[in-house]
Amino acid sequence: MASAYWIDVKGSGKANEPVNIELCYGSMDEYGVRHRDTGKELQLAGDFKMRIVDYKGNEQELKLTLKKDSWLAVFIPKNEGQYRIIGINDKHPVVDRSASGGENVLPVDYIAAVYNVGDSKAIDINPIQKLDLVTISENGKITVKAFFDGKPSKSGTKLRVFNPENWEKELVLNKDGEAVFYPTMKGLYIIRQDWKEPVSGTYLNVNYSSKRHRCNYYLLYQ
Repeated sequence: MASAYWIDVKGSGKANEPVNIELCYGSMDEYGVRHRDTGKELQLAGDFKMRIVDYKGNEQELKLTLKKDSWLAVFIPKNEGQYRIIGINDKHPVVDRSASGGENVLPVDYIAAVYNVGDSKAIDINPIQKLDLVTISENGKITVKAFFDGKPSKSGTKLRVFNPENWEKELVLNKDGEAVFYPTMKGLYIIRQDWKEPVSGTYLNVNYSSKRHRCNYYLLYQ
């Protein structure tokens, strides 16, 4: 039931028609319905640096504009194929747990998703970000490929998958940095990879003892 970021991607799936990417922050209620918040955390989401990468590796920066309950970015795909939506926010304030005796953590958040145009099967499975996830969908099976620093994440790394009702499932990567799951319903799945970097420092006058890198992949299963 915890609050989190997510993206809603809305478009026709056709070339030369606009695609709306809405970056949201909020939580789910007891009925599995997502609700968008409009407070401080939404304001902080504006620090995400977003871009589009097509299957040929061409990149386009996205400009975020604050709306009532989201940040909006718009792009127009020129060709058929898969477009990867990439984002990073390394401007979050330190999560200060010192008052309760906990560890102060500096969060770094990554966004990953795809938008498909037309019937092209061309996909890019190469990592782009420090912490990255890509998926391959085939016959109702989702294969997740996880990456760290440009290489497959190590065997035994645990991923978390949240289904559209926010039920959680754990995946364990094999020797190839892959894991498989089968969606049980239509809707937005969030696949999460975390990595804790053992480095300390000070940010905005608050000390921290580690960095928490988190990549959320947003898979709209239809």
